[in-house]
Amino acid sequence: MPLPVAVLAQTAPVPTSVPTPATTVTMDPPASVEEATTLIWDSVLGLWEGFVANIPFILVAVVLVVIGVLVARAVGRTSRRGITRAGGDVVVSNLTERLVRIVVVVLFILLAFSVAGVSVSAALAGLGIAGLAVALALQGILENFVAGLIVIIQKPFRAGDEIVIEEYQGLVTDIDLRTTRLRTYNGEMVIIPNTQVFQSTLVNLTHSGVIRTQVAFGIDYRNDHDAVAALVEEAVTGIEGVLDSPPVSVRCTGLAESSVDYDVRYWSRAQRSSVVGTRDRVIRATKTALEGNGFSIPWPIRTLVMDDVVAHRDASGA
Repeated sequence: MPLPVAVLAQTAPVPTSVPTPATTVTMDPPASVEEATTLIWDSVLGLWEGFVANIPFILVAVVLVVIGVLVARAVGRTSRRGITRAGGDVVVSNLTERLVRIVVVVLFILLAFSVAGVSVSAALAGLGIAGLAVALALQGILENFVAGLIVIIQKPFRAGDEIVIEEYQGLVTDIDLRTTRLRTYNGEMVIIPNTQVFQSTLVNLTHSGVIRTQVAFGIDYRNDHDAVAALVEEAVTGIEGVLDSPPVSVRCTGLAESSVDYDVRYWSRAQRSSVVGTRDRVIRATKTALEGNGFSIPWPIRTLVMDDVVAHRDASGA
């Protein structure tokens, strides 16, 4: 009986593909002016044909941008009203409205780019590069922007407050991301960069709602100094604009050349109109009370001491 023969099948190796080096296609420069002109014309014609083919998409993109502007206005207005109804600050509501409008418009512009066939990633990269260039060129404006954010967040003052910044004093009318607008008591509009506001010493006159005022007066040395304080306190208490608490106080402040000096101290509302009007009424009431009760408000007095003229001449040998 023959023995079984094992047949071994050999599999041929599969050939692997060998990468071929990439070839670089080079274009020869045009040999003549006519060839160059033809090349330019073909390029322009190709761009024009591409533009004509994309006109429907471009029109849709323009419509999207217009719709985005309208939607941004509506959404911004709604956000501002919502913050105002919730009791938010006017400055914060205005800032929120502006930021919402910007974000919505940018989103619609990116959507329009996508519809028009422009790569959104390329557009974002271009915006990033442009933003870096603008940031380097507008460092001062960006500093004001950051300072404005800090002022709005920390709220050292609000629109409607009366403040003092360096040599400027007046009513805050508006605060935005770049400047603070101040209307002085003479009606002048002062626009202060937020960087200066942030770095300067600031006094908020109306922060607590009330303010203390001092009015100085003097009486003759021969008057009754024990009775004057009670008299003036009674005259000033109850005047329109003078608050009952803290109470009015009168204090002696010094001995001048021709009078004994006092200060009447009272509290009123912090608004400039209230301070000026109340001060006028307090001065009038103080003068009336002093003169009506026999107190005199002296003029500057000089006492001259003259030696005996004859004795002086005898002593000098004249």
